[in-house]
Amino acid sequence: MRRSKNFPVVAIVGRANVGKSTLWNRLTETTRALVSDIPHTTRDRNYGVVTWRGLGIEAVDTGGLDADQGSEIGRGILRQAEHAIREADLVLFLVDADAGVLGTDRDLAKNVRALNPHILLVANKIDDPRKMSLSATKEVFGLGLGEAIAVSASTGRGIGDLLDLIYEDLERRGRPPQPLRTDEGLKLVIMGRPNVGKSSLMNAILGEERVIVSSTPHTTREPQDTSFDWKGEHVTLIDTAGMRKRSKVEAGLEKAGIGRNEQALMRADVALLVFDVTEDVTTQDRHLAGLLQDAGRGLILIANKWDLVEDKQTGTAAEFEELIRQTFPFLSWAPVVFVSAKNRLRTDKLLELAFQIREERRRQIAYNALQRFLKTVVARKKPLPAAGPKSPYIFDATQIGIEPPSFLITVRGEKESVHTSWLRYFENRLREKFGFDGTPIVVKAKNRPFSKLPDESRRISAGPKKKAKHPWARKRRAIGRKGGRY
Repeated sequence: MRRSKNFPVVAIVGRANVGKSTLWNRLTETTRALVSDIPHTTRDRNYGVVTWRGLGIEAVDTGGLDADQGSEIGRGILRQAEHAIREADLVLFLVDADAGVLGTDRDLAKNVRALNPHILLVANKIDDPRKMSLSATKEVFGLGLGEAIAVSASTGRGIGDLLDLIYEDLERRGRPPQPLRTDEGLKLVIMGRPNVGKSSLMNAILGEERVIVSSTPHTTREPQDTSFDWKGEHVTLIDTAGMRKRSKVEAGLEKAGIGRNEQALMRADVALLVFDVTEDVTTQDRHLAGLLQDAGRGLILIANKWDLVEDKQTGTAAEFEELIRQTFPFLSWAPVVFVSAKNRLRTDKLLELAFQIREERRRQIAYNALQRFLKTVVARKKPLPAAGPKSPYIFDATQIGIEPPSFLITVRGEKESVHTSWLRYFENRLREKFGFDGTPIVVKAKNRPFSKLPDESRRISAGPKKKAKHPWARKRRAIGRKGGRY
């Protein structure tokens, strides 16, 4: 798997709490990165597109380089940051001008220079223009990175000048900013409870350690976007923080991260709902399944950790799938894939399946084909009324939208209505006839007053008429009475 190299990459690095995530949010004009006074809030690499002068670059937010190397997560933070530094075309090394240059800054600057010599020094948190001199102190020049660029990421002061310098440096070294994409490609989001293997699945799809994997719950705190090219197609893969019951969600970082999960879902075309096949399905799994159904996105059910299921036989997968179908009866349209993210078992199939589902979400049925289909469905099962004994008259069916496919049933008259069970029946027959695998379908009914129906429909619905006579018939009768010829 290869990351997209269309945009030059700029990494934002430094010790904890110097404002890296605030600067990243400012450059990308988003609020996706969590900002907190808690050290090492950011753990993984966070990518985002920066637009300036009508051209784009890619900025990477990273965790603090001074993370504790005695912990698993701390070592993971450092690995992620070092990876970002090595792959970057340009590194922004941030210092807190208000707090001054610390000994830690000097040590980290030396390490960064060893990994990538292309560095711009940025003095952040100069909110007051009277403090501009803080960016040119003896300690700042002592870092060996040249003159610092004074900015305030929180207020936006100096950001335009910083972008000008970044773009000029990249152009000078043959890695100029690129035109923005007109096609955003496929957006795929990974969701699930904590510790079901979401981050492992993302790493398996990408074929690299893109995000930190740990047995510690909530290792991933915020959605992580990764863009890459797959068989000539552009893909954005989004890892999210584990979601649990609202009553157990802690205020602060976890709550903020879950809020960003929901935003990530609404940006996606297809969602991967991951659950641990070695554990019983929980209420939270059902809640997430309902959330994904209501979001109207494409969906693949991922039964992870299949390698841990013992004594598997030929029919084991079918038995598990039947159990999953019973647990999520409202997601019968979503395919189930048994994977092992740890061993990369069947993970290479997911992208191909996701692209197929995206095409299903864009499928359009011709109006005439829908009318013929409607007659067949009505003949097989008479429409059921929502109330009363009279069966409603279905006048018309038409597709009114895609992503997800949406259909409108028109009912003749103002008082008659169709039972929801018949609408579900109509949806199931649609799937049998036209497919729509992996995507929800929206079927709505609308009443139309009899007086507003086309003349032809009023003639048909009012009952049979006498056969119209030939226009010459009256003249023939008149001539016949006079004994004439015609």
